Amino acid sequence: MPDIHLTCRLTGKPFTVSEWEQEHLKKFDAPLPDLCPEERHRKRLSHRNERRLYKRNCSMTGEPVISVFSPDKDLLVYRTEAWRGDAWDGRDYGIDYDFSKPFFEQFAALQRMVPHMALLNVNGENSEYCNITTGNKNCYLVFGGDFCEDCRYSVFSMHCRDVSDVYWVNGSELVYDTLDSENCYNIRYSQKAFGCRDSSFLFECRNCENCFGCVGLVGKKYHIFNKPYPPEEYKEKIKAMRLDTWSGVENMRKEFTEFKLQFPHRYVKIINSEHCTGDDISGAKNCENCFGIYGPAEDLKDIFLGGWGLNDSASSDHIGHKAELFYEMLGSIDGSHCAFCTFSWSSQDTFYCNFVLNSHDLFGCSNLKRAEYCILNKQYSKEDYFALRGRIVEHMKSTGEWGQFFPAKNSLFAYNETVAQDYFPLTKEAALAQGLRWFDEEKRALTPNDLPDSIHDITDEILSKTLVCEKTGRPYKIIPSELKLYRQMEIPIPRYAPETRNEIRIASRNPIQTWTRQCAKCAKPIETTYAPDRPEKVYCEACYLAEIY
Repeated sequence: MPDIHLTCRLTGKPFTVSEWEQEHLKKFDAPLPDLCPEERHRKRLSHRNERRLYKRNCSMTGEPVISVFSPDKDLLVYRTEAWRGDAWDGRDYGIDYDFSKPFFEQFAALQRMVPHMALLNVNGENSEYCNITTGNKNCYLVFGGDFCEDCRYSVFSMHCRDVSDVYWVNGSELVYDTLDSENCYNIRYSQKAFGCRDSSFLFECRNCENCFGCVGLVGKKYHIFNKPYPPEEYKEKIKAMRLDTWSGVENMRKEFTEFKLQFPHRYVKIINSEHCTGDDISGAKNCENCFGIYGPAEDLKDIFLGGWGLNDSASSDHIGHKAELFYEMLGSIDGSHCAFCTFSWSSQDTFYCNFVLNSHDLFGCSNLKRAEYCILNKQYSKEDYFALRGRIVEHMKSTGEWGQFFPAKNSLFAYNETVAQDYFPLTKEAALAQGLRWFDEEKRALTPNDLPDSIHDITDEILSKTLVCEKTGRPYKIIPSELKLYRQMEIPIPRYAPETRNEIRIASRNPIQTWTRQCAKCAKPIETTYAPDRPEKVYCEACYLAEIY
């Protein structure tokens, strides 16, 4: 069976449906996709709000709650404990299927009726402002990170203590403004640092100590911009940089950005893996066009962020943990033979569902627990379920809905509240023109905060002030644990709001797509996440290892 070459109906971009993918689609009776992988990512991610939190009241108890649903959304929203309890049953909201209407229209109506969980925050202690997390203690605005303590403003960081403003930093302590790093202690302003400590401005460094502004070093101590110094001279030079000041940090940030361009960049990061393409893949096998895959993982295509026992799955985002046979899935774990779902957990044979737990054989259901043989949340016998399910699939084929993920315009969130805005940003005008919703944040005039340059000149009075982001106009505050960390690590007060800082970090990561270009050294063709118009020198794996290691 040869590969099939198609053109995206939205962008006109060519894409390929491989022989493996064609066989995978047959397992779901799904048609060939008509959108390129990137547009499919965009559509799915437009249904995922990770970081925008609001205050509203629980629709069951009336008590105040923190929620991913803003109070202007006309939805039933239950606090987490109430949603998980037995005082209500999602099947009480079941509706009959109407063959005179499109499926997506009926599912959207169900979504407006059934109660939703305020946010996903399990077993947290003094960590009310966290989402998609479990087991955190004394954490604030931690998203997708588990088993952390005294952390804040972090995304996808696990088993950390006293870290702030990080993205995908694991097993670390005293880390600030850092991305894609592990097992570090007391580092700042770094990316792809592993086993490093007491350092700042690192890129692609391993097991380094007391290093500053370094690229591609392994096992080094007392280096500044890759040059060795005696320990005492090193300390004097670092002191002279005035990293306790905002101006000093910004000057070094610009200098380090230019310094990095002198060194080759690895075209992608694929380690301990076989037959894989994409980027940031480890411990995997047979993964095509995948990004952020952490093994064990096998037989995947067009996946963004998945693994940990994920197999035989395609065209999905944020999935894994003992999952198999997934297609067009978002935020789903521990299941089998599921398609076109958001947040299907520990379930089997779920199709076109949202937030279903410990269930099987569901179609078009929302917010069900321990359920089976339901369609649009209505209970059926096993025989009647499969008979009606078959009729609905044929109806959806006739309307052109079968095989399509939920429309972005039907998302429960505004486009700029979702992860889609991180990786596929739109202006307000462009989003509204596409029929998408937009959430207008509170913003103020862009004015300097009139803060002392050095953290040493900041008093506790700042805790009572409302600051204004100098990039976006977002109002924000400094909280006591945050100020304590800044003083301990001698970090100047940030001039940008926490969400702005998140956006800047995510934008600094490479995109979830590849381009064809040549290795800057040997001219070998490579598929890389560095677009051809970017200024970095990009090397193939062999040339990079020969140069750096």
